[in-house]
Amino acid sequence: MAAPDLLTTEVIAHRLHSTAEEMLATLVKTAYSPNIKERRDCSTAIFDAAGDALALGTSSPIHFGSMLGMVDNLTRRYPPHELRPGDVFLTNDPYIGGGSHLPDLTATSPVFHEDRLVGFVASLAHHSDVGGRVAGSESADCTSIFQEGLRIPPVRLARRGVLSEDVLALVLLNSRTPDERTGDVKAQLAANAVGTRRVQETFDRFGADSVHAAARALLDYSEARTRAAIARMPDGCYENELFLDHDGVREAAVRLKVTVRIGGDGIEFDFAGTDPQVAGARNCVLNATEASVYQAVKVVADPDLPPNAGYFRAVEVRVPPGSVLNCRPPAAVGDRSPTTNMLGDLLHGALFEAVPERVMAGCGPRQGIIFSGVDPRRGEYFVDYEIFAGGSGALFDLDGKDAVRVHATIANSTPAEATEQEFPLVVERSELVPDSGGAGKLRGGLAMRTDIAMWGAEPKVSGRGMRQMAPAEGLNGGGPGASGRFLLDPGGDGERGLPGVFSELPVRPGTTIRVETPGGAGFGDPLERDPALVLADVRAGKVSRRAARERYGVIVENDRVDPARTEERRHLAREPRSPG
Repeated sequence: MAAPDLLTTEVIAHRLHSTAEEMLATLVKTAYSPNIKERRDCSTAIFDAAGDALALGTSSPIHFGSMLGMVDNLTRRYPPHELRPGDVFLTNDPYIGGGSHLPDLTATSPVFHEDRLVGFVASLAHHSDVGGRVAGSESADCTSIFQEGLRIPPVRLARRGVLSEDVLALVLLNSRTPDERTGDVKAQLAANAVGTRRVQETFDRFGADSVHAAARALLDYSEARTRAAIARMPDGCYENELFLDHDGVREAAVRLKVTVRIGGDGIEFDFAGTDPQVAGARNCVLNATEASVYQAVKVVADPDLPPNAGYFRAVEVRVPPGSVLNCRPPAAVGDRSPTTNMLGDLLHGALFEAVPERVMAGCGPRQGIIFSGVDPRRGEYFVDYEIFAGGSGALFDLDGKDAVRVHATIANSTPAEATEQEFPLVVERSELVPDSGGAGKLRGGLAMRTDIAMWGAEPKVSGRGMRQMAPAEGLNGGGPGASGRFLLDPGGDGERGLPGVFSELPVRPGTTIRVETPGGAGFGDPLERDPALVLADVRAGKVSRRAARERYGVIVENDRVDPARTEERRHLAREPRSPG
């Protein structure tokens, strides 16, 4: 079957992409919980009948992987001849076909045109509680997936457009916040209904033969474009390794290792040498690792690649079974996000030698906090799933970004106003941390400091940190970013540090929790940074005068750079140290 002309193919491709985006907008606008309507921790997708992703609407690239194989897993349990218009299937289990951790519920709907199955639409949303031993269903110190919440194989949530109240009741009974779950699940149903209608309209407008042919052409185009970008990279074998500083249960160095092989128009990522799966919840199932790799390839090779399964064909991923990046059940996987953040640093570091102008220095991964208790305004249990962004690493020609999510997990942070409106919490402070960005010719992004006071009855807090022991590393002579930390009642007589991982710590009402995220690392020699840029950072409060002097060799006095003293200090700093 010949593809339609290029113009028609492009129109169909854009219709599919806009459908995924409209589904995402519908999900965000109709969701009940702040985790979806404010943080946008959700994604949508359109698949062909074979299960290849044709379009993605996403706020978090890790969801790319979360929906890989979704259709295959669904149709193994429910053969295509058993599917009907109006059916919706729900799943969340990362080991048997849904998401990459249990809070990610995925709703998938078959799409029919003239009584023939032509594709699927899916919506994935991170629900802020699906049961388990810890409020929020995400704890780094879980040691089995059985502790992490309700596991749902692919089940029929709706049959011919009629919601299964029994299935929904099962989900609600296992959640500490059932009202939120009701609203969020129905938002996913609404998103799928929009997607189904729009895909059917596209088939009605152009005909099944043209849409199928255009879809194949779209996937082939993405593959060809990816291979062309890879072919422009230098052939070679590039290696890197780094270490997680906590396995979720204890402070321990967990090795992540990759060998990247580029040859012709193909690229292979081999993770042999990565440590075995760990006791805690920082393991990744294979699809989470694959999503991180695909995101890195898109960023480094061609950021404008259409987000579909076509470009996946040019990328080979090898991960040892039973490793921390390809774990086996019943390993806990709830806190896989910090690992994927570090995985992004690992991949960029490996590709530095090949394409130094396209990669980032080490980043400050997000820090997770879950507040829970009883809201006195409603007399109901509340769970606030919060993520606080660190600083991104600097690039070859660009300073790192301050307080941003990085790599494969880039959903938003909840605005302070929304946090205070929804929960018995008060955001007392939210600011950038001076001097937290790694020094370099290009400076790393700054970390964030946030103080939140907990009120309500029976308040508890859980924390999940990374890079609290080993900071992000710079590239090409750049300096490290600052480490992160958690504090209890900062600035008071009772101030004390908290460990990098803790679960459901009981606190008294009025207790303040401080979260300081890690900073991004620098790129290039700090002594080569333009003194005018250092001065601008000092004026903006991002770099102290002391750091300007000690890290950059720039002397700032009376709100200006002293050129002579700066040149002298930089000259001395460049001199090799004496053997003594």
